[in-house]
Amino acid sequence: MKSDKQPEQQLNRKSQFSKYAKYSGFAFQMIAVFVGLSLGGDWLDKKMENQFPLFTLIGVFVALISVFYSLFALLKKDNENKS
Repeated sequence: MKSDKQPEQQLNRKSQFSKYAKYSGFAFQMIAVFVGLSLGGDWLDKKMENQFPLFTLIGVFVALISVFYSLFALLKKDNENKS
């Protein structure tokens, strides 16, 4: 009886690890998008000698929108896979 539950437990562990890997990968991707776009905006602001950090703010807002869109798509896909 114990041997019947063992493969099921291994599948649950693999499933949990897969979810962990997927969401931690998404977190690193989110960080990279924010850092890349904000540093790119900062570079443009310095290059154009802007007094107001316009391109930095644009980069942050674009990163924010893209991250929320990606998160929504990821959660929607996970929800469809459960059904």
